[in-house]
Amino acid sequence: MDRLCGSGELGSKFWDSNLSVYTDTPDLTPCFQNSLLAWIPCIYLWAALPCYLFYLRNQQRGYIVLTRLSRLKTALGVLLWCVSWVDLFYAFHRLIYGSAPAPVFFITPLVVGITMLLGTLLIQYERLRGVQSSGVLIIFWLLCVICAIIPFRSKILSATAEGKIADPLRFTTFYIYFALVLCSLILSCFKEKPPLFSPENVDPNPCPEASAGFLSRLSFWWFTKLAILGYRRPLEENDLWTLDEEDCSHKLVQRLLEAWQKQQKRASGPQTAAFEQKTPGEDEVLLRARPKSQKPSFLWALVRTFTSSLLMGVCFKLIQDLLSFINPQLLRSHHTPSCCSPLLGGGMAGCLRPGAEELSLLSG
Repeated sequence: MDRLCGSGELGSKFWDSNLSVYTDTPDLTPCFQNSLLAWIPCIYLWAALPCYLFYLRNQQRGYIVLTRLSRLKTALGVLLWCVSWVDLFYAFHRLIYGSAPAPVFFITPLVVGITMLLGTLLIQYERLRGVQSSGVLIIFWLLCVICAIIPFRSKILSATAEGKIADPLRFTTFYIYFALVLCSLILSCFKEKPPLFSPENVDPNPCPEASAGFLSRLSFWWFTKLAILGYRRPLEENDLWTLDEEDCSHKLVQRLLEAWQKQQKRASGPQTAAFEQKTPGEDEVLLRARPKSQKPSFLWALVRTFTSSLLMGVCFKLIQDLLSFINPQLLRSHHTPSCCSPLLGGGMAGCLRPGAEELSLLSG
């Protein structure tokens, strides 16, 4: 990584402990900020793209008309793409006219620009697929804002300490970029209109979870109205919502029956093929081993029916187990005295020495 930033204009190391750890005002190096910190949102979006495209292809909700909200999101995405290309062309301009910018000033604008173009295309593809609130893009814009906070602070501190701005154009384009990603994050929190040809809901008391946005689902905000009502007075049967269409028994049972019928056909396939063959002779029947009968698996039918729910539950359980394991390890490493660290030449005897002195003082 040092090769990307260690030579040329504004070159620096990728990591400097004296700047980031052993100081009263910790900060990250310009190389770290312009490379890995800027790439984190891009890596996330490209990593989530295959699964998200597969999810969008299976969505059949109709399309959403082009609203003002969608136009604003698209315009911000195009502006972010343009800002990235301005940084890239500026690096080529400096290269042509004598300066030699570090390679990271070419790579990062290119990566960020292509990613912003991808995000803009995803906004329109989601609209065509009837997605009213995109959790993938909300997380992407949130990562962009979080990763831009550190350079936001660093550039101000550097300009204040030096009394001038070292690179006015990149300074300006960065703060334009920060304002645009912040606006994109705010706009992505708003939900789009329902799809154009979506079926009309005639339920007098529908469950609001089905029409809730990503943030509302994440924070259970859609449940707040019922919780407040239950706090004010005892809930009655008419206060309760009806089940979502996907959770109703006539939908789930139909899916389970289809999976079970596939299991039955798969199990009866070899037996039907064996029955249609020519009837063997008596000696051939005695010598041939008896074929094992294959029974349909109801457990496998359940797994095929609820694959997505099971995989999501397994992922959440894995994350919970990892966090419950990591938390005590972090607490132990944080509260371990420096004299106990084998790297510092200390041991358990060194850690117990202050206690022994206190005991001798108390006994005296």
